[in-house]
Amino acid sequence: MQTKKDAEIVGWIGRIGAAGAEHVMARFEMGQSWAYTRLSRLVSSGLLEHRTLLYREPGLYVATAEALRWCGLDRLGVYQVGPGGFEHARHVAAAAAALHRGFSGWEILSERELRVQESDCDELVASAKVGERPGGRAALHRPDLALISPEGRALAIEIELSIKAPRRLAAICRGWARARHVSHVYYLADAAPARAVTRAIAETRAEDRITVLPPGDFASLAEVEFEGVGDVVL
Repeated sequence: MQTKKDAEIVGWIGRIGAAGAEHVMARFEMGQSWAYTRLSRLVSSGLLEHRTLLYREPGLYVATAEALRWCGLDRLGVYQVGPGGFEHARHVAAAAAALHRGFSGWEILSERELRVQESDCDELVASAKVGERPGGRAALHRPDLALISPEGRALAIEIELSIKAPRRLAAICRGWARARHVSHVYYLADAAPARAVTRAIAETRAEDRITVLPPGDFASLAEVEFEGVGDVVL
């Protein structure tokens, strides 16, 4: 028999997409032994799948179709994570866990949730228009995570681990500069991607809309954006 805590864990993983045991431990403040016991039980119950794609790297848990139906999240679809996106998924889960600990009362939305929510309300919540598709529909760029304050203010969080093509990156930064429904955008980027993002920000004159921080530097994000509210440690 599944517990309320089991439902919370499965629902969180289903919304984020994928998460490792260490992220579940951080998000739900659980010890290692108890976390692995719960996760193993959820895998045996058919609610989670454990995927290991990178050699000697810890695996990630993904909610199954049955689990998504159980949590009322079936519209999100089963998350597909391949070798190319494995490390990115890990960083997104770590960011989601850290933000939850540091900013209670704020809603944290994944890219998957934004897609469904924006489709339902037919308006942008935390995405940017970056062009136009055939037929006149707007081409959208959605952040990896969005923070929604209790007052409804939206922040976009981008996890940048690789370098995008300059033209593509400039189009995204230009979109963010124009997205006035988003209060600010934070890029958490390694050194080389950070330089590329910084060049795109300068090219599009978006310095007042976009800030680049080192990976996992949520303490600086809190200090800059929330005047030190929260104690965020990744």
